[in-house]
Amino acid sequence: MHHRKREHKVVTRCGCPAEMRIKPRDSTGKWYVSRFVDNHNHDLLPAKFVEYLPSHRKISDVDIVHLDSMRQVGISIPKIYESIAAQAGGFNRVSFTKRDMYNEVRRQRALQNGDVNAALRALANASRIDDRMFWRYEVGVGNHMCDLFWSDGRSQEDYKLFGDVLAFDATYGRNKYNLPVIVFSGVNHHMQTCVFGTAMVSCESQSSYVWVLTKFLECMGGKPPTAVITDGDRSMHIAIQQVFPEAHHRLCAWHLIRNATTNVCNPRFTSLFRHCMLADFEVEEFEMHWQAMVEECGTSDHEWVKDLYTKKSSWATAYIRGSFFAGIRTTSRCESLHANLGRFVEKRYGVLDFVTNFQRCVDFLRDNEDELEFRSSYGTPVIQTQFPELEKSDALCYTREIFVRYRESLKRLVRVTIVECIEADDICVYITQKYRRPDRTWNVTQNSSQDTFHCTCLRMESFGLPCVHIIAVLVRLDITSLPNSLVLPRWSKIARMDLCRDRVCNPHIDPEATYRARIRALLQHCKQRFAKVACMREEDYKTYCQKVVHETNMLEIKNGLQCQATSTHSVPWEGGVKDPIGVRTKGTGRGNEPAGSRGIKRRRCSTCGVLGHRRTRCPNGPTPSRQCAQEPDIHPSTETFETASLNPFRNDTTF
Repeated sequence: MHHRKREHKVVTRCGCPAEMRIKPRDSTGKWYVSRFVDNHNHDLLPAKFVEYLPSHRKISDVDIVHLDSMRQVGISIPKIYESIAAQAGGFNRVSFTKRDMYNEVRRQRALQNGDVNAALRALANASRIDDRMFWRYEVGVGNHMCDLFWSDGRSQEDYKLFGDVLAFDATYGRNKYNLPVIVFSGVNHHMQTCVFGTAMVSCESQSSYVWVLTKFLECMGGKPPTAVITDGDRSMHIAIQQVFPEAHHRLCAWHLIRNATTNVCNPRFTSLFRHCMLADFEVEEFEMHWQAMVEECGTSDHEWVKDLYTKKSSWATAYIRGSFFAGIRTTSRCESLHANLGRFVEKRYGVLDFVTNFQRCVDFLRDNEDELEFRSSYGTPVIQTQFPELEKSDALCYTREIFVRYRESLKRLVRVTIVECIEADDICVYITQKYRRPDRTWNVTQNSSQDTFHCTCLRMESFGLPCVHIIAVLVRLDITSLPNSLVLPRWSKIARMDLCRDRVCNPHIDPEATYRARIRALLQHCKQRFAKVACMREEDYKTYCQKVVHETNMLEIKNGLQCQATSTHSVPWEGGVKDPIGVRTKGTGRGNEPAGSRGIKRRRCSTCGVLGHRRTRCPNGPTPSRQCAQEPDIHPSTETFETASLNPFRNDTTF
């Protein structure tokens, strides 16, 4: 027998004989009471409970508008209910309950013919404001949506400027269907994460990745990235080779170190492998260190190590050096972006709520960029090096975040010495070396006719910032500002100058900014003048409140923001797309079992295998203090590798 989890609703029908009948008079047109019985066979509710009866509960149109506007900014329904109660003067003055608000949200979704159709309708409405809004979807078996991709106009602008390096990764648990979410991101001229596009897929298969990357390429006008950074997912790797064949695919350094820790289980190997991957070796030096590492650790015949060696062009600095990756070595920016999504997106959200609230997260990132833009334009950094002219001129050129990294090279300049200069026509080669490093030299080639500089360390080609060796040559030549050939436009303050100039010449190129300006102007007028005079008298308040709600509904109908039908069935989206089917995630086991078949999960000791305790409390194992001393934690931390050892701008041993 199936046991019902939810309690049955109480029975409210008791055959009460109380009734009142009202009939019209034919002659006068008035109504009269033809029958009245006031005998009840049950106890009457106290007066304070009457408002909870379904017949007495009602959400007004004004409250519905208030509910919708607050939900659009991610405020939960309980918080909205508290806000309405505070404005009404107490919870007892609110004519509805939280359950009525949930029912209203459910009713609106039913009018929009499902979650997916409502999301597609929202994207279509967004395109009325942003004419560059791009979205595509794909349906599967049973007409259920399986893949969805979208990108707004601002994201496409960012890709034109900063789309040379693309990073993306999949994350789960951001929607109630458990669809993997893929966020395409990069770095702007403030070294801040910017979003290029977003996708929801039914699974992490090769076909899904090919479809998403194809739509991404279509959205960006056929411009592929020059470099792509992902984890080691095989389906993702094959899809990148198929859609972006010319892009240099780099594997995430943090994932490789974690996989080395898991597959080899040797702390010494992990340390040596990290050094081989990140150190600035020449190809011959890398091969020598790799051979010494596998011999010392005895991993010459290890299948994972041999497979990793075949992919060395995707992760070893010796083979990647010279390819531009904007200083990104890991996908931790993607992980950080996924973590920030938790502030705006909840697991219970459907497709509509995810699309709406994810856009809030993107707007938050863009607001931070505006603040960084202001900081870069306001004031001048304090001079901290012995080369004030060179430092000051570069502070006016680079954004504040990039300048701080460039200034580190100026501070290390005292350690570099030019030992020889070879001249030949317009070409001049300067041989440099560092303090206490006589065995290592770097050659800087200057082409005076083209005003270009090239160093054998390839830092300029790899990160877009001049290395300390080139700066030493500039000081030797008594140059007080960086040549244009050494200033990468994507790192400069004027990176967005061309776009801003186009907006001035053509104000319609940024309709979103125009739309926001209209909203601010109208809200200011309504708050300062209209709301004050309309709320002075009770009759004026009721009259104009009804007019505002009525006119708002008419404008929404006029602009296609809501359906004109008042029945429970609205005009469905083209094709009548059904909601997606919940999918299984990687490694999911018990989470997808039927609820009735699950047993009570008990903790099992990893030392003795007995249920009921952990290894730290195992009577047959070592004490916690001895265990910590014998088994050090060797798992890497994302934050540590990204901010310290994996930060190319602060790797002093590399350059």
